Amino acid sequence: MISYIKGVLVDKETTQIVVDVNGIGYAIDVPPRIVTDLPPIGDTVILYTYYHQNRDNKITLYGFTSKDALKVFELALTVSGVGPALAQNIVARLSPAQFQRAVHRGDATTLMRVPRLSKDIAQVIISKLKKNIMKLKLEGDVDLEKPTGTPDAEAIKILVNLGASELEAEQAVEKAQQVLGESAQRENLIAQALRYIRN
Repeated sequence: MISYIKGVLVDKETTQIVVDVNGIGYAIDVPPRIVTDLPPIGDTVILYTYYHQNRDNKITLYGFTSKDALKVFELALTVSGVGPALAQNIVARLSPAQFQRAVHRGDATTLMRVPRLSKDIAQVIISKLKKNIMKLKLEGDVDLEKPTGTPDAEAIKILVNLGASELEAEQAVEKAQQVLGESAQRENLIAQALRYIRN
């Protein structure tokens, strides 16, 4: 119904923002990490949106800064037991590429990093989506067959303490491990990961 909203950012809270479009303020629910990525109040923003109406006829607009994130959100909603809140948690905790790889490889452990996503739900997601996950065309390049080890938790913690979001830190460490190898010393891993984090 509403593909995207482009307007002036007039308010932002932890999980909701307000965008003014020609004098009309749209309240849009967003994953918490999106808020930190948004420009200052008064700047123009564009969000790809999902229109949702629940059984009580409450209407909610969910917003995402990329088409890929919206695609993952919509795909997650097709799974029994996954509602908008959990689908948002998935987008907030995993990048579209991480989600796609996890489902493709049957990696329930990665999916279970998402808050409130149990092992049972992870298995249902894999069972429901694995057959068609490769049909999800992401704008970013994704190598579904590329093995991904467990990111160095201590390196992630250090990067978070340096100001990175948890998702940014995890993605940066994963990239650094791919470049330097799983056996890289932590100080070298952190130095490499810092190159991938936006200033």
